[in-house]
Amino acid sequence: MPPRFDELLHSANEVSRSADNPQWSAYCRELTTAPLAPDRLPTALATLADVLEQGAADTGPARERLMSDRFWATVLERLWRGITSRELSESLTHEAVAQAAGLYRGLGRASRARHQLLRLLAASGEREALWTFSELMVSEPPNAADEVILSFVPLFQSKTYPPDALFPRLLDALHDATLATVVLDLANHLTRSGRVTRHPAAERVDRLSLLLGGVVTRLAKLEERPDEFARSPGELNQIVSDSTGLVVALTNALALIGDPSVTGKLHQTLELSHRRIRTEAASALATLGDERGTDVLVEMAAEPVVRLRALATLDDLGYLDKVPERHRSAEARAEAELAVRLALPTYFGTPPHRLELVDFCRQPWPGYAQPVDCYLFRYEYRFGERLIEGIGMAGPIVHAFRTDLADLPPNDIYAAYAGWATEHDEIEESDELNEPEQAAWTRRRQELAELGYEEPQFIKVGRFFGQTHYVAAARLRDQPGVLVDDGLNIEWFSGTGAARSVSPDEAYYIVKGRKLLRGRF
Repeated sequence: MPPRFDELLHSANEVSRSADNPQWSAYCRELTTAPLAPDRLPTALATLADVLEQGAADTGPARERLMSDRFWATVLERLWRGITSRELSESLTHEAVAQAAGLYRGLGRASRARHQLLRLLAASGEREALWTFSELMVSEPPNAADEVILSFVPLFQSKTYPPDALFPRLLDALHDATLATVVLDLANHLTRSGRVTRHPAAERVDRLSLLLGGVVTRLAKLEERPDEFARSPGELNQIVSDSTGLVVALTNALALIGDPSVTGKLHQTLELSHRRIRTEAASALATLGDERGTDVLVEMAAEPVVRLRALATLDDLGYLDKVPERHRSAEARAEAELAVRLALPTYFGTPPHRLELVDFCRQPWPGYAQPVDCYLFRYEYRFGERLIEGIGMAGPIVHAFRTDLADLPPNDIYAAYAGWATEHDEIEESDELNEPEQAAWTRRRQELAELGYEEPQFIKVGRFFGQTHYVAAARLRDQPGVLVDDGLNIEWFSGTGAARSVSPDEAYYIVKGRKLLRGRF
């Protein structure tokens, strides 16, 4: 039987003093998989307190190892991962909660791992743990925004903890922009879901209104004189992003509280040019019965990136018929879904300058029992003199490749997206061949050369419902390209003769997607 997690921790001091770095690395890896029974959690926390004390007192190599974020990130994540909230609630005794708080404070503000302890407390849903979470979050919050957000994740997922263990104490964190945004988002979530009968910040509506006015004033100055606030476009985008998140949280809170005295600040917010901020302020005003809010929402429905939010609010209030049909049709909603996706940081981080429908069809799609509506839109971005174009898809999936597939027929573009999106136990890819595949590829490589594909170079193998697909780079009639070979058919994608080349990944997506859409596998 492998040693328990808390047993391994007892040897931390001895192992940390070893000059053998591989031994220490192996020890840390062993900790990530060591069994940790929920009832041993208090013991593990007590042992970690001893480890921290030893590391802080040592002056040799043990100090560096026992105080490192690498070590603490490993052990602290292990404390909550794989343990249910019920088990955590039963295991976090009064002493264990105190140990967790002591560890958090002992690791200090420089630690990038200690937020895992906050997540542990939040995930338990236990009243004393949540009260301690609130105290630590207000008095000594994590330094990084992502650590703050991760600490709150369990509170958005669970539906059973007592909200009054968090509020009103968490509202004392409104002085910090990141904390204020997450705290208000949580309060809004609890209100919308019916977990509380009254918004937790209802008694602080004046404070919220004042805070909104301050952020809006700053954003107005930023729009007029951006150079005074940021030294680079990246810094400017971060400031705007942080401020936008806070404004959205504030306007949503004010709408949920329902106090009409805040309409003046919301009208001030409407003066900003930022589309999302204007839409959220208009939504709040419309919810409070202000006609100006409704009018602005109808106006904002023309903007794809905020269209869905505007339509949702107007629909809730019974005013959807005020929006022209071209902005609330199925096509308009599909366009909006793609615009929102492209504006995400994982795509382009900003909405496209132009979207144009290039194809629509209703067709079978993997995972759907009936044919579904599929849309292809051309998107365009202009950054100075640079133009970025591509074809994105909306419908059963919403995605956009960075490569422009405009030279392909619509059926192949749909196939590329189907091949990219579909997951199944019998579909996988690898850049390494197993022994039988290696032997088969050696033979097939020679056959490909005899067929005129010069110097085929293996890129990856696709395993598709029992079929093996070899993806390789080669030359055909002196032109470079990519081939996908399933043993019966060879699909060739030329790298020249077209404005845009198809990558090996996209070539395989197309071949796989064709078979999926035709049901031939």
